[in-house]
Amino acid sequence: MSLVPSPGQLYGDILYFAIEARAGWTHSDPRPFYFWGYFVGLNGVWVLVPGLLLLDACQQLATAQRAQDRHRPKAH
Repeated sequence: MSLVPSPGQLYGDILYFAIEARAGWTHSDPRPFYFWGYFVGLNGVWVLVPGLLLLDACQQLATAQRAQDRHRPKAH
């Protein structure tokens, strides 16, 4: 199940980008191709994939909860 690792991965990615932005992008190559291609593009995969897995897990949990709620007997 991807529900637990995905938020942790996203948290790490946000910290990675935030720390680099706060440092003024000093650890990244200033050339546009390398910055956007490598730093943003390739690291963006680490944001996109966990984000999609987290979305899928939430949708599956919501579907399962709706199915469970439909079959619950009503208390009188």
